[in-house]
Amino acid sequence: MTARLTLEGGDCVPPALDLDPAHPVTLGRSRDNTVVLRDELASRLHAKIYFEDGRWHLRDFGLNGTKVDGARVSGAVELADGKRIRIGEVVLRFAADAKPGGGRPVTQTHPAAPAPLTVPAGPRHPPGSVPPELLHGKTKVQEVPAPREVPADAGDDPAGRFRVDELTALCTFMTQAVETRDPHDLVALALRAVLTQTAARLAGYLALDPDDPAPKVVLPESAAVDLPLSRRLTAQAQTCGKTVWLFPDLTAAHPPTDSLSAFADAVCVPLRASGNPFAALHVYRSGRAFADRDVRFVEAVAGFLAHGLEIHRHRRTLEAENSRLRTHTPAADDILGTSAAVTTLRQQILRAAPQPFTVLVHGESGSGKELVALALHRNSRRADGPLVVVNCAAIAPTLLEAELFGYKKGAFSGADRDHPGLFQQADEGTLFLDEVGELSLDCQAKLLRVIEGKAFRPVGATADVKADVRVVAATHRDLDREVKAGRFRQDLLFRLKVIPIRVPPLREHPEDIPELAGFFLAKVSAECRRNFKLTPAAVRKLQAHHWPGNVRQLRAAIESAAVMGEADTIDADALPLAGVSELPTGVGAATPRPAADVPASLDMDEIETWAIRRALRQTGGNVSHASKLLGMSRDTLHTKLKKKGIDRESVAAAPAAAE
Repeated sequence: MTARLTLEGGDCVPPALDLDPAHPVTLGRSRDNTVVLRDELASRLHAKIYFEDGRWHLRDFGLNGTKVDGARVSGAVELADGKRIRIGEVVLRFAADAKPGGGRPVTQTHPAAPAPLTVPAGPRHPPGSVPPELLHGKTKVQEVPAPREVPADAGDDPAGRFRVDELTALCTFMTQAVETRDPHDLVALALRAVLTQTAARLAGYLALDPDDPAPKVVLPESAAVDLPLSRRLTAQAQTCGKTVWLFPDLTAAHPPTDSLSAFADAVCVPLRASGNPFAALHVYRSGRAFADRDVRFVEAVAGFLAHGLEIHRHRRTLEAENSRLRTHTPAADDILGTSAAVTTLRQQILRAAPQPFTVLVHGESGSGKELVALALHRNSRRADGPLVVVNCAAIAPTLLEAELFGYKKGAFSGADRDHPGLFQQADEGTLFLDEVGELSLDCQAKLLRVIEGKAFRPVGATADVKADVRVVAATHRDLDREVKAGRFRQDLLFRLKVIPIRVPPLREHPEDIPELAGFFLAKVSAECRRNFKLTPAAVRKLQAHHWPGNVRQLRAAIESAAVMGEADTIDADALPLAGVSELPTGVGAATPRPAADVPASLDMDEIETWAIRRALRQTGGNVSHASKLLGMSRDTLHTKLKKKGIDRESVAAAPAAAE
C-alpha cells in the first residue's frame, strides 16, 4: 500500500516523498536520513516510518519528541490517512493509498552505496571545487540519501554516538592534550587529530581578537601561506555563535572570490569556554563533502580544545602572579593617596589601560612603578590573562634571547626540556619590563623586533612563534638623556614611549604620607599581633623628610620603628630618619630659634632648598655627586639651582653656620 508525505510547515528536504512499503523512511537532522529536517529541535535520527502487518507505523527516536495530530508519540504509533506529523516546527501530512508521481521518487541503491547528488546541467568544474553558481545561491545542491535501515550493531550509531575509531582518536587526542604544557602545541595537536580523522585537506585555528587577525596555526604547514582561512566563514560563526557547515547551507554569503571556492566543503566551529567565542576552528575538504559524523568529531575536538586553552591561560596567570609575589617585595595592590598628584596618576592609568599600545612608566626608585603596571593590566581588556614581570637589570645579555623567546630541548647544554620564553608566558596578557634602561644595546635590538609585533623563533626551534602581548616598560633613568649619550636606542624609545606615565616621587605629595604610613602600620600590626600607633609628632617628622627612597623607604622606616621599639606608640625620636629635627608646636609655645643645620621651617620649598645646599656642601659643589645624594637626575638639579638662584661654588665655600 503506497503512501505519501507532504510538507505543510517548516523546512525539510525533500518537501514531498512517495513511500514504498518495501523501504522504510528515516527522518532527522542528519543528511544520512531519507527526509532531512532543517530544525534545531530535530535529533540526528528523529523518527522512522515503516510498513508492517498491512499498516503504516511511525516510531520516535528523538529527544524532543514527535507529535501526531497533537498527541506526543510514545514508542510507535499507527499512521492513518490525513495524519499530521510534527517535529519541532516541521509539519508533514501523511496520505495513505496515494498515487506515486506527485512527489520526488526515492532512488533505489545498495544500502552501502553513497547517496546520489542531483547536479544542475551546465559547464563542468574541476574536481574538488564548488561551482560559482552554487556559491551565489542560484542553484542548490540537494542530496537524496538512499533509503536504508540502520542495524543496531552498525558502526555509525543511529542515536548519534561515536564509532570505535572516532572514540579511539578522541581518547588519543585528549590523553596527549592533558600532557601538553604549551597552548600552541595544544592547538597543533587538535588540528592533527582533525586532519587524520576527517581526511580534510586543511585545518586551521584563527583568533577572533581584532588586534591579531592572522591565523596562529594552520596545518599542514605547506598550506599555511597558499590557503588562507576564510574571514567570511569566521564572521558568520562568530555572529551566530554555533557551528557553520558550508555544504548544507550554501548561500550568497560565500562568493566565488572567497577562499572557500577552492574546496568542496568547509566547517567552522567557534571556540567558546566560559564567555564569548575567542577563536574559530576551520576544517576544509576537497573532492567531497563532510559526513555528519565528521562534523560531530570536529565539534568534540573543538569543545575540548576551547576548555584546554582556557585552562592554559588561567594556569599562566596563576604562575605569573605567583612568580611576581615570590620575587618582589609585597606591596599594596591599590595606589593609595588623595593628593592632586596621585589623582592625576589614577586618571592617566584609567585612560591608558584600555588601549593596546605600549606604555613607558617613568619614576624614581621606590615610587611605585610596578603598582602602576599592575593597575594598567587589571583595568585592561587583558585582565584575565597573565601579568609577567621581568627585571631587565637581572638578565645577562648572553641569556636574554633564551629568557625572552624560550628554547627547545637540546638547544644548548643544560636544555633538558622545552622552556617557553617570557613573551610566550605572557601570551594574551601583559609583559612588564622593569628597569628597561638597564638593557645593553644588543639586548635592545632583539627586543625592538618583537615589540613591533614580529614573530620570533625560540632557540633551537624550526618554526616562528607569535605571541599576543602588551608591553609595559618602566625605568628610573632619563631615557632621552641616555639616547643622547648613545646608551639607549632611539627607535626603541619611540616604540616604548607611545603612552608615557610619570610616577611622582613621595616628596611631591607629602599630604599622602599619613595615609600611606597608616596602611603600612596596619600591616605590620597584623603580622606582629600588636596595635601600633604614630604620634602627631612622628607624622609631622615623616612629612618633613625628603624621602630619596620614596614609598619603599617609608615602608622600611615604619617597619623598623615598629619592630625595634618597645612601645606600641611610635614617637618621632623612634623613627630611623636622619636630617630632620621635629619642631615643638602648640598654643602658647614660644617659637624656638632654628638650629644651624636644620630647615628654617617645614615649608616643602624651604626643606628642598636646605637639602640642596647641604648636599652641595658635602660634595664640595660637585653637581653629579650631589644629585646622587638627593636621589634626582643631574639635569633636574641644574634646573632647581637656576630656579632657586643657588650658586654652588659659594655654597660649597660657605661654612655650615652661615647657612
